[in-house]
This record gives sequence, C-alpha cells and structure tokens, in this order.
Amino acid sequence: MNLCVLLVLFETLTFSPHPDSTIRGVYINPYQAGNKEYLNRVFAKADSGLINTIVVDFKSDYGFLAYASNVALAKKLWAIKRFIDIDNVIERAARHNVKLVARIVCFRDDYLSQDKKYAILDDSGEIWYDNKGIAWTNPYQEKVGDYLIDITKELVERGITSVAYDYIRFPSDGEVWRIRLTKVMGKRYEPIITFLKKVRNAVDVEIGVCVFGFAVWQQLKAEGQDIEKMADYIDVLYPMLYPSHFGWNFKREVNEYWRNYWIYFDSVQEAFDKLPGYIKVVPFVQGFEFGADTFNSDYVFSQIHGASAAHAHGFIVWHAGGDYTISWPALSWAHNAVLKQSALMSLNSRMKARGQRYQLPNPHQ
Repeated sequence: MNLCVLLVLFETLTFSPHPDSTIRGVYINPYQAGNKEYLNRVFAKADSGLINTIVVDFKSDYGFLAYASNVALAKKLWAIKRFIDIDNVIERAARHNVKLVARIVCFRDDYLSQDKKYAILDDSGEIWYDNKGIAWTNPYQEKVGDYLIDITKELVERGITSVAYDYIRFPSDGEVWRIRLTKVMGKRYEPIITFLKKVRNAVDVEIGVCVFGFAVWQQLKAEGQDIEKMADYIDVLYPMLYPSHFGWNFKREVNEYWRNYWIYFDSVQEAFDKLPGYIKVVPFVQGFEFGADTFNSDYVFSQIHGASAAHAHGFIVWHAGGDYTISWPALSWAHNAVLKQSALMSLNSRMKARGQRYQLPNPHQ
C-alpha cells in the first residue's frame, strides 16, 4: 500500500485508542488448531501485536467435536475427533495474552442428524442434505438445543469464556423447497431465540452469534435470523459481511476498495442502529479470494478500514484453510493504525492535563 495513502487512512481509523480493547483476530479450523507448528506461527504473530484473538472450531462445520469430549450423546454418535488439545490451547492463549473464542456450529450437523428424529427431512420423509451433501438438525427439536448446551457447558467447565454460535439458522443452500419440518411451533426465529435464552440461563459465558451479512439489514425469515430479537440474549454479534456474498448492485462504488469499505461501514452502523449499546459488533472480514476482482492485502484492509471507521469493536479475518499470507500485511497496517491512534490520544491527554494544570488561578492576583 502506498505510504501516503496509508497515512491518510490511519487518520480515518477510529478503533478504540486502547490497543488491547480492539478485537483483531483470525479464524483457525480444527485441523490447524491441532497443528503445533501452525499454532507456534499464530502465537508469534500475537506476540508481535498483529492479533489478539483467535476463533477456534470446537464443534465443526460437519458436526463433529474436535476435542476429547465427555458428552454422552457425542460419544454415542461417534462424533468426537480429538484434533485439539483443549487444555493446551487454552493455556497457550492465556500465556500469549490472546482471547480464545470457541466456535460452535449449531444446526448443520452430519452426525446428530443421522438420527431422523433430530434431522430436517425432505418431502419423501428422508434426511435432507444441503448442496455440499451435509445434513442439518431441526431447530424446533428441543433436544437438539439441549445437546448444544451440554457441549457449551463442558467447554465452559474446561475454561472457555467466550463462544460464537455459527450456523445458528435454518438452511439456505440446496433444494430448500423440499424441506419438510416437524415439531413446528411458531416462526423460524422462535426456536433460535428459545435456544439462546436457554444458553443464557445455563452458562456464565460471553455469547456471540455469527449471522449472514444481510441479517443486519433485514430479518431473514427463511433462515430464522433476527438480530433484534437475538439482542436480549447475546453479548457479541459477528456479522459475516464478505463483499463476495453481496450482489454487485449492493453498494456500487468507483472501485472495489471503496465498495468493500462502504459495505462494512454502513453494515456496522446498521447493526448498531438495531442493537442495544452494550452489544459488541465484530464483523468477519473476507480473507479469501472468492468473488474478488483483485484479491490482495488492500482487499482485506479495505474491509478493516470500513469496520473501524464505523466504530466496530474489532474484526475477525476468515480463511477456511487458515492461510493468512495475504492478510498479515493488512493486519500489520491495522495494528500500526491502532498504535498511532493510541499514541495521539495519550499525547492529547497529557497536553490537556498540562493545560489544566497551568490554568489554575494565579494566587498573586
């Protein structure tokens, strides 16, 4: 990035002036979370100041638990893979002053859904599969939520203090017109809210939800995502604002950089308008090249820039494979911007204090 442009952008970044209070994170899949050398590299980036948060899969996109769980139903389902040494990851995160967020995939679950009483079924009465061949559980089935709460309780007992529920919705991809739901009670957002309410009552933990980017703009009735109704039971909203997932007519701008910027700026502001002030908004940033005209570090930074200018509480960069080669320079720019703002705020505070000191009444007058 051109230095002059970078300096101008630094002046517009408005993350919290306290570096440690701004979430700057990356997502780590369960396979990489079990890779000692990979974690060494990630924690080295944390030591250098580039990141202060990691989001790690403990219940994966496929539904398996990635650690040595003792949840009885998970054992019965053969849904335990033990990729992650949970105690080691928690200890290392604490040692490197890194916030650890446990990602828990909710209703996309190829293990629990093999029991048809928990599954979403199709119009032939068989298990329904999405366009990637993965089955989903039925959010209306109360025991599905109870299973997720048992997993959450176990993670909290092991030392997890923050969770991010993903796929906390009904399916959106595949032959959704063939879906036939059972135990239907109320609109689709209602079992989602019921589940979150039960989580809030069951555990003392920071509760976050990952939602589609469009969920900050309108209620997603088919998916059951309504952020205003979720608000009573969550602490953090993680909107997935990936530019590639919005149609090109959404926020058309002079170039890709500024389109990305305004998608994040306007979406974060929209989320704040809909949510109580105590809820943090921490968007996911697109750290992968799908749908990008030019995927480079500027592409990643443009999203961070927009989020920070809108006063987001930080960001999490997402790459499914955990490859942040393109993203590290953008994270470095963001880190430098936060440090610069912190220094300016500190200088301003000292100058103000000194001015107040010498503005005392003159005792000789």
